[in-house]
Amino acid sequence: MKSPILLLLLVPMTWLSCTGIMPFSPYAGNYSSQMARRLTPVENPATGLYGYVNDLGLWAIQPRYQSANRFGANGLARVRLGARYGAINMAGKTVINFNFSNGYDVDAAILSMGKGRMRGIELWEEQDSRTGLYGYLDYYGTWFIKPQYYRARAFNREGYAVVEMKRGQWGAIDRNNRVVIQPAFTSPYDAENALRRLMGY
Repeated sequence: MKSPILLLLLVPMTWLSCTGIMPFSPYAGNYSSQMARRLTPVENPATGLYGYVNDLGLWAIQPRYQSANRFGANGLARVRLGARYGAINMAGKTVINFNFSNGYDVDAAILSMGKGRMRGIELWEEQDSRTGLYGYLDYYGTWFIKPQYYRARAFNREGYAVVEMKRGQWGAIDRNNRVVIQPAFTSPYDAENALRRLMGY
C-alpha cells in the first residue's frame, strides 16, 4: 500500500498532468520536448482539416484546424482556425487567441512568451476583422491597444509606433497608447522622420 506522503505527491501531479499544466522544474523544457515529439500534426483526408495524433495513431487533438505546426519545446504549436492564426498547448487548449492574420507574428509571440517577457513589452499591429480598424495584440492574442486606428506600423525598439489617427493624418503613440506626436503629418514617412528626430537620431 502506498504511503500517505506518496499519495499526497501523486494526486496533485496526476491532476496537473490531466489539465496540461505542469509545475516548474529545471527539467520542464526536456519534458515538454519529449511530450511534443509524441504528438504529430496530421491531415484528416475526409475533411482536409488538421489535428494531432499520438504514437498509437489515435487522435489526441481532433482535426479542426486549417493548418497545424509541430509542437515546440515550450509545448505550444501554431495553428490556423479559419483565416486567423493562434497557438494551442498539448492538451488542445487555446493559449494564443486566433486574432493574428500572420503566422510569423504568432511564432514571435510564442518566442516572446517563452523568454518570459512582460505582457505588453512586445506588441503586434493587427487589423480587426470586424471593424477594419487597427490595434495592437499582446502575446496572448488579446487586444492590448484596442482597434481604433485606420492604419498602424510596428513598434520600434524604443516603444513607439506611427499610426494613422484620422484619415490621412499620421502621428505616433507609445506602448501605453499615449500620443507622443500629434496627427499633423499626411505621410507615415514624415511622421517616422519626426519620431526619429524626436528621439535624437
